[in-house]
Amino acid sequence: MARLSDLVNVNINRNTIIIQGVQIPVIFTFKSFPYVEEAYGKPYEVFEKDINHMLRKGKLSLGKNEIRLMNALIYAMVRSGGTDCTISEIESSIPLHDLPNIFQVTLDIFNNQNFQQSDMAKIKTEKKSTQDR
Repeated sequence: MARLSDLVNVNINRNTIIIQGVQIPVIFTFKSFPYVEEAYGKPYEVFEKDINHMLRKGKLSLGKNEIRLMNALIYAMVRSGGTDCTISEIESSIPLHDLPNIFQVTLDIFNNQNFQQSDMAKIKTEKKSTQDR
C-alpha cells in the first residue's frame, strides 16, 4: 500500500519559526482554533476580525493589542506543531525585535488557509453531536 507522504506533500501547512536560534515546528489546522482562543481570551471569530483589522491598517505597529494578536497566533501554531508551552513562555522567549519576522512566517501560513466562519461552525456542531451520543 502506498504511503500518503509518497503521493502528496503532507507538510504543505507546516513550517518552522526560529526562536533564539532554535527551529520550532508550526502548523495551522482546525486544532489550532482552541489554542488561539486560549491565548487571545476571546472566541476565534473575534481574533480573526481583530487580526484582519490590524492587517488592513497596512503598517504593523508593536502596540499592546498588536503584540497580543501576534503572540496568540504564534502560540496556537507552536502548540499545533507539537511543542508544549504556555502563552507566557511564548511571550517571554521571543525578543521584541524578532517578533515581526516570526509573526510574518505564521501569518503566511495563516493566510494560506481557506477557513471560513461556516467551517468553524461545522466543527463545533460535529463535536457536539458526537459527544451527545
